[in-house]
Amino acid sequence: MAPALQLSSSMSDFKQLTTDELATTHGGMGAAAHWIMMHESNGSATAGHLHKQGRGDGTRGNHSSAFGAFQMLEATRKHYMGHDYQSTDINKQYAAATHYVHDRYGSWEGAQRFWRSHHWY
Repeated sequence: MAPALQLSSSMSDFKQLTTDELATTHGGMGAAAHWIMMHESNGSATAGHLHKQGRGDGTRGNHSSAFGAFQMLEATRKHYMGHDYQSTDINKQYAAATHYVHDRYGSWEGAQRFWRSHHWY
């Protein structure tokens, strides 16, 4: 059996984090961004919006290029991700989506409000 961990008195010097700080500390994702991601892709960084089947939104001939955790269209991914536009790295997708959201809606909360009334963002 391992010996008990001894905590030094200096541990009390650390600031206690709030719930909001815990959710966003060290690159974490805020609630509105997480909500959009789950509604767009169920959290999958490799989700393709029926693109492989060539169905897009279900309309004949619609070949959506939406891809990734935030279902960004190819042109938008190229604009915000550059040569990494096909990356399945969730951190790169989140960074690009955050830039897009701030440019278009001002905040993730603004994007979430839009999504709730239009079912897309």
